[in-house]
Amino acid sequence: MIRIAGMVGGPDLAQDVLGLYRGDFAHAFARMADFGFDGVELMVKDPTRLDGADLRRLLDQHRLTGVGICTGHVFGEDGLGLVGADLRISRPAMDRMKSLVDFGAAWLGRESLLNIGRARGPGVPAKSADTLSAMVEAFQELADYARRGGVRLVLEPVNSLQASFIHTTQDGLDMVRRVNRPNFGLMLDVFHMNIEDVDIYDSIREAGDRCWFAHFCDNNRKWPGNAHLDFARIVATLEEIGYDGFVSLEMLPWPDSETAARLSIESLRRYIPASRGEGHGH
Repeated sequence: MIRIAGMVGGPDLAQDVLGLYRGDFAHAFARMADFGFDGVELMVKDPTRLDGADLRRLLDQHRLTGVGICTGHVFGEDGLGLVGADLRISRPAMDRMKSLVDFGAAWLGRESLLNIGRARGPGVPAKSADTLSAMVEAFQELADYARRGGVRLVLEPVNSLQASFIHTTQDGLDMVRRVNRPNFGLMLDVFHMNIEDVDIYDSIREAGDRCWFAHFCDNNRKWPGNAHLDFARIVATLEEIGYDGFVSLEMLPWPDSETAARLSIESLRRYIPASRGEGHGH
């Protein structure tokens, strides 16, 4: 059964977040539980500034699943990327990503997810083959580390306006094959797919069981259903491939967090029914 999560930004972030709420986990989790969300995805960058035990308590209190960690602000705020301009693995970036793996394993649990989006680093656009080879090496190191804690890595294709490499679903699938680790899979973000992929639905089918996670928002980055993406068909195609993971809302909190959360869940519940009263959580 597909379940619905939403992005919440941590108190360690300075910049605005593409998420429903930010800064106050207690308030965010309480409201998301009230609206009927199944889980929470965290946008955080520095686990040393987070209280994992309190986070776990709040998730359990509100019967929410801690789905995983999104790492966009590791690069967006701190400029840390696994492969930079010298095409060597950045040790500060790798150390930070490993610390987020450890945080997820300790407080979200085995099978939690760690997203690799812009944190893969910019590489060198003029040296495509060398950059991708360096990324394979970096992803293999991180995947081998994460496997010990039961954490799964999900590679996110990001549109060419925001990243230099791995733009399409097909690019992502090629990298997943090259990395060849059992805990390294693909996540699909329909915002980026709408920009880069020839056909969203064919790409979902092609991803198949390598798709472990999905981000939802409409083509204007606002709540699903307010613009032109066809979420009925997107959800139906995910069901067609047997997808039974989470879809998580990474979106502008427009016009405000409360309205965005309410409209998002109301829109998606037309296609993704609520679970039958089962408890969520770890």
